[in-house]
Amino acid sequence: MNRPLKVGFLMPYSGIYPYYAQHVMAGIFCAAAKMKFSQQDFAFVPVYVGQGGTKAILEAMQKLLFFEAVDVVTGMVNIKVLNEIRPLLENHNKLGLFFDMGELAPSLAGYGPNIGLISMNFWQAQYALGQWAVKEFGKDGQIIAPIYEAGFNLNAAFVNGAGAAGAEKLHSMVLPEDLANKDGLHLDGFFAALEKDPPHFVHAIFTGKMGNHFLQQWRSSKFYDTIPLVLVENMAYEDMLDDVKHLGMKVYSSSSWNRKDESVYNQNFVKDFEDFGKQQSNFFGMIGYEIGLSLSTMMPLIKKGEAANTLQSLKNQGVTGPRGVLDVDADGRQRPNIDITRIITNNQHIHQTIIAQTSAVGYDTSFLYQETVSGWQNPYLSV
Repeated sequence: MNRPLKVGFLMPYSGIYPYYAQHVMAGIFCAAAKMKFSQQDFAFVPVYVGQGGTKAILEAMQKLLFFEAVDVVTGMVNIKVLNEIRPLLENHNKLGLFFDMGELAPSLAGYGPNIGLISMNFWQAQYALGQWAVKEFGKDGQIIAPIYEAGFNLNAAFVNGAGAAGAEKLHSMVLPEDLANKDGLHLDGFFAALEKDPPHFVHAIFTGKMGNHFLQQWRSSKFYDTIPLVLVENMAYEDMLDDVKHLGMKVYSSSSWNRKDESVYNQNFVKDFEDFGKQQSNFFGMIGYEIGLSLSTMMPLIKKGEAANTLQSLKNQGVTGPRGVLDVDADGRQRPNIDITRIITNNQHIHQTIIAQTSAVGYDTSFLYQETVSGWQNPYLSV
C-alpha cells in the first residue's frame, strides 16, 4: 500500500488568529485535492509549541524527527530559529517547509537546501510602503508602535524605505508596556508630540485588538482630518477592520496578497478554497494552499528520501499558486510586486482601492539582518 506523507506541524499559539492552523490545513487539503491527492495521502502530526520560542521549537523538532519519524516539517516560525533547526534536518535528511509573516528579513545566505520558507514578506511591504509614503505625503513622518511590534524589522524596514525616498525627519515612538497593554492604550504623549511637531504622515504598527483601539482613538482625534494615516499590512486586513469599519475612515496600507486580486490563478484559488472549505479565503488559507501545492509536487522526491533536492526540483518546475510562481526560497532575494491601497470604510463596507504598485527591489537587507540578533523569539502573530 502506498504510504501517506507524514508531515509534522509546529503550532504556536495565536490569540489574534486562534483558528489559523485550521485555515492553513484547509488550504493544504484544498491544494492537495486540486493536485488529485486525497486527505488519506497525508498524515499530519501537530505539535503545540506555546509562544514558538527556540527551546519549544527545538524540542518539538526532535520529537517529530526522532520519535514520529516524519518526512517533512511545516508550521509558523520566527525565522531566527532556522539556523538552529538546520542541522537537525540535514543530519536526518528531512525537509522543512515553514511559513511566516515576514516580520524579519532572512539571511541572504539562506538556511541550506533542506529549508524552504513561504512568507508574506512584510519586511518588503514595509520598505515599499515607507518609500511610497514619503513620495506621496512628504519628507517628515511619525511612526508609532508598542514595544512588542517594535521588536521585529517592520519599523526599520519602513524607515529604510522612507530614507531611500528622501525622508528628512522620521520620528519613531515606541510605547512601553505601561502605555500599551491588554488593559488599555494611552496615547496622550503621542498626540502631544503631533501637536508640537505635526508630521506629513503617521505610520502605525500594531497587532490584534490593540490596532483597533488605536484606530478608534485616531478617528476621534483632531488629527484624523489633517494627517494621513498609513497602516502596517496586518492592521488593514478586512477581518481586523470589520470591527471598526463603522467609524468611517480613510487610511492607507500595503497588500502582499488580496482575496480580490483578479489574476486567474488567484481567483481559481479563491473559488476552490471557498467551495472546499465553505468559508471565506484569507491569507492563512492562501499560505496553506501554497504549502499544499508544494508538498503535493515534491511528494515523490520526499518519499524517496531526497530531501536536499526537493526544493530545487520544485523551483525548476515553476509551479504557480495564488501569488504567481511559488517562491519557497528562504533568502529573501525574490522581490514580488506589492500593492499600495487606499481603504475607505463605512457601516456596511470596506472599500480597498489599489492606488500604486511598487516593490522592494534594490533594498540591501544585510544591515537589517544583522540587527535581528536581538528581539523576540516568537512569530509576529503569536501573542
